Amino acid sequence: MRRLFLILIACASCFADTLSTSVTCDGNVYTGTSSASCNSSDASASAQAFSATLSVNTNVSTNDFLGTSSAQAGIYGTYLLTVTGGSGDAFADPQLSTELELGDNGIFQNYASASLTNSSGGCEVMDGDGNPYQNNCTPTSVPFVFGTPQALYLSVFADTQIQVGDIRLYDQASAVDEGFVFYGLNGQVLNNITYSFVPAPEPGMFPLLAAIACAALIARPRLAKRRRGR
Repeated sequence: MRRLFLILIACASCFADTLSTSVTCDGNVYTGTSSASCNSSDASASAQAFSATLSVNTNVSTNDFLGTSSAQAGIYGTYLLTVTGGSGDAFADPQLSTELELGDNGIFQNYASASLTNSSGGCEVMDGDGNPYQNNCTPTSVPFVFGTPQALYLSVFADTQIQVGDIRLYDQASAVDEGFVFYGLNGQVLNNITYSFVPAPEPGMFPLLAAIACAALIARPRLAKRRRGR
């Protein structure tokens, strides 16, 4: 009992982060929960969080001589993934994506990333100036147990900065989480699956959900043992 109690205390930190959105336009910061947006000078940014699709977007344009402008947008926090329609262990592949759009010539910096991670796995997609597009999401990125909430830390971010001479420049960066594809232990795509992907609740409900989530963490050695035995 004492060992289980200590595990629950350790896992409670999984829910310490509440969902937040943050956007910045030319140094002016705005924050929110499910959404945030701003417009300042020639920059605009927005961040929106929904139950299954989350997205951030930044837009910057300027036509001033040696003008500069910048925008950043992000969604951060802990989400709970609960999958039904099956039993036992399986995997989720997050459908994360980024996109960069560049305008005319000039000095610019665009960057976008999206990630979902926890102690059992996760993955990230990123793209930006000087860094090639990277995507390490695979069919086994997120192990889960049907019917058991999995705590995943979410980070979706986009950043655009420009400085130009006597020309007009338009840049955009965006990052999106569009849901999941689910796989069985043998690599087959699972159909007829239902899932929820929602922000972790307020601290008052942490003890109960921490116990549920930690039950999944305790079950991880069973999954690892089964995979080694295949």
